[in-house]
Amino acid sequence: MLVGVNYPWCDYGWDFGAAPPGWRPHSTPRWADTLDGHLRHFQSLGISVVRWFILGDGLTYGTGDDAPGQERPGADWRFTPPPLEPSTLEHFNLLLQRFERASAVRPIQLLPVLVDFYFCDAGTHPIKRPDPSDAARQIADPGWVKQGRADAIVDATKRQRFLTETLDPFLQVSQRRRDTIYAWELINEPEWMTNGWHPDRRSDHPVDESAMRAFITEGTDRVRRAGFKPTVGFARLETLRRTGLTGEINQFHHYPGGREALAAHAFDVRFPGIIGECATAETDVWPELRQSGQRVLNRLRLAEQQQYPLTLLWSFLQHDRHSAWSADVEAQVRAFTGAELRG
Repeated sequence: MLVGVNYPWCDYGWDFGAAPPGWRPHSTPRWADTLDGHLRHFQSLGISVVRWFILGDGLTYGTGDDAPGQERPGADWRFTPPPLEPSTLEHFNLLLQRFERASAVRPIQLLPVLVDFYFCDAGTHPIKRPDPSDAARQIADPGWVKQGRADAIVDATKRQRFLTETLDPFLQVSQRRRDTIYAWELINEPEWMTNGWHPDRRSDHPVDESAMRAFITEGTDRVRRAGFKPTVGFARLETLRRTGLTGEINQFHHYPGGREALAAHAFDVRFPGIIGECATAETDVWPELRQSGQRVLNRLRLAEQQQYPLTLLWSFLQHDRHSAWSADVEAQVRAFTGAELRG
């Protein structure tokens, strides 16, 4: 089994494209200074795939006059998808160049994620605080909006425009360095914004099931036509099975919380299932493992026993309740991949 890592972002929502004024000291993103070293480090651990959110919650996609807006406070957020800002593609091309250069030493591939589910949530204005003592400068800029872009999926005309203006250009850039791409992911954990898919079964989420299904189907077709394997990062295996939205790479995330055992791989080997996220934190209990055995090494061994070809760990940069990345975790990854033996 291959091991991958979630490298979700350096700066959520603005790893690619122009950043809000004062948020970034240079024209290139922060990861440009650190990625080469991180890729070398991943290779030393035996990691083969890196999953990365590209547009995230949409902060840098649609700014100024193109930003999402409301007719009045409390109204729905409206958004018309614009073309990508040129620097967004420049940064993405730079990312692929870095992966291509690293792969010349030892193969390592990118699993890009077009958008996160927060892309569809209600909009909010980020507040930049360059000087905490200067209250007058702690004002939200209406030209920069996090989230608020559900129209790009819900509205059929805008959905086609969104796929044309974002996904297609990213795929075209990817074709220049085809071997750097493991698969192309359309959206991370769509359940949390989709009526009928969300575990709470409410009907007040921003995207109807039919619209999300259309977005995934239409996007998958474009990825496939471009010569890449499409995937969707479902939060749960149950959703993947229930929707029937299977493809070349069938991805789900496994955070059992002591309740759900890891099912054996039941996908056609030609169209495998992968575990796109699983916790490095031992507090997320896998019920098949002893309380004293909640270690990354044991989880990787179990995933391999269940015949999954790839498991991606959460996460290298994002520190939350599911992530406990450490030198000890890295030693366990090396032990599993055999990298400690290769040196």
